[in-house]
Amino acid sequence: MKLVRVAILKAVPIVLRLVAAIVGGYAVSAGLAAFAAVVLPAATAMPRSEAVVLSSMLAFLIYLVLLIWAFAEPRLVRLWLVMVIAGLGSWGGAWGLSRLTVGA
Repeated sequence: MKLVRVAILKAVPIVLRLVAAIVGGYAVSAGLAAFAAVVLPAATAMPRSEAVVLSSMLAFLIYLVLLIWAFAEPRLVRLWLVMVIAGLGSWGGAWGLSRLTVGA
C-alpha cells in the first residue's frame, strides 16, 4: 500500500506537467494565432486570409517551443502561471481587438 502511494505522489507532477504542456501549450498557441490573425490585417496591408494562414503556421512553431519548454522548466508553478497568464492574455487580446475591428 505504501509503495502505491509513493508511486502516485511521484506521478502527480508528471501528469500536471503533461497537461500543462499539451492543453496549456495548445491554448496559448491557438490564442496567439487568433491574436496575430486579428492584428496583422489591422496593422499591415496584409489580406485577412493570408494573415490567418501565416498565424496558423506560426502557431505550430509556438506550440513546439511551449512543449519543449514545459519539460525543461524546473518549477511546475511557474509553468502553470505562464501558461494561464499567456493563454488568458492572448485570447483576451484577440477577443478585444476583434470587437474593436468589427466595423473596419
